[in-house]
Amino acid sequence: MADTAQTAPARLESAVVLRTLATVLVIVVHTTHWPKASVVYDDLDALSRLAVPAFMVLTGVLLSYRQGDDTLDAAEFLGRRLSRSLLPWLAWAPFYTLTAWFVTGDTTHDLSGVVGFLSYGAGHLWYLLLIPQMYVVYLVWPRRRLWWWAGAAMLVQTVLCVYRLYGPMPVEAMNQFFLWHGFQLLPFWIGYFAVGVAAGQALDGRGEPQRIHWGAVAAVAAVAAISGVAIIAIKYTSAPHGGFATGTGGFLLPQEPLFVVSVAVLVWLTGATLMRHGGALASVTRLLSRYSLGIYILHPIVIYGIASALPVILNVALPLSLVGFVVITVSGLAVAAVLSLLLSATSLAPAIGASRRSLPWRGGSRAVPNPSSG
Repeated sequence: MADTAQTAPARLESAVVLRTLATVLVIVVHTTHWPKASVVYDDLDALSRLAVPAFMVLTGVLLSYRQGDDTLDAAEFLGRRLSRSLLPWLAWAPFYTLTAWFVTGDTTHDLSGVVGFLSYGAGHLWYLLLIPQMYVVYLVWPRRRLWWWAGAAMLVQTVLCVYRLYGPMPVEAMNQFFLWHGFQLLPFWIGYFAVGVAAGQALDGRGEPQRIHWGAVAAVAAVAAISGVAIIAIKYTSAPHGGFATGTGGFLLPQEPLFVVSVAVLVWLTGATLMRHGGALASVTRLLSRYSLGIYILHPIVIYGIASALPVILNVALPLSLVGFVVITVSGLAVAAVLSLLLSATSLAPAIGASRRSLPWRGGSRAVPNPSSG
């Protein structure tokens, strides 16, 4: 095993890398639907749904990292964190509702359509309503035997995710809980949260490897590759509710946890070293990590605008469609990052979960608490 720091660093560099990776994959989830349909983009979409589970693990890690057994002030803890999740949702839900009505056509032009859109979290903003559930649960989560609790929680999560595909739904309430709104509810993510909390406490005082142990990396990469193949290969077309294994339901596949955890471990094994020697790439990684929530909030409308202007390079067959895919992915990420940076320098900074800070080229910038960091 690689050498580790004697004391935990102020910041986990591997957490920065994982947050950036998850942010990029969120972009990919949405850009894979713009090129001409192909199994290649379907598979890429399936693999990229690592993003939100990775955010859940990461939030659990950073909630418990250095927290130890300290008693939390519940009001202060929730107030500070809810202002970086519920406040952005309240700020952007009206905007995306209007966008769904007038631009993208994601809602019908009546009150029931608006209510339905909001009941599902206002499009991609549903994540901002999921994270607060983790904050509340963390207040009462055990502080001992955390890996035992993580195993139990992952078992519960897996059972729920299997049942939503194969189990009988004799009453409508079960349909709503398991099928239509399961992706918005913490029980279907509880294993990721619990693994993150256990890992965060374990990293307190241990830190992360300061050199890459290539044997460990190879072993974990093999697990990640095999589990990634399982993500692509295992379909649920014969399951009674197999249609719910796609879209947002694609985040809740029973085979997903092994893929998520192995990628997270792989990032932990390599992240600190890569950031230390990464040069410009490390700087970009830190920038994307810092503005990850703003990028998450802004990217769909940015991608919609860019992709709508580029139908010629998207509506072609492979391999040419890859050009359009790369263009809208990279440009969507870049534009969303720049907009987030600019917003953070205004009084609208809280709308993207940030403290107001000066633009980098003007100097005097201050550190911003990242909403995804817990």
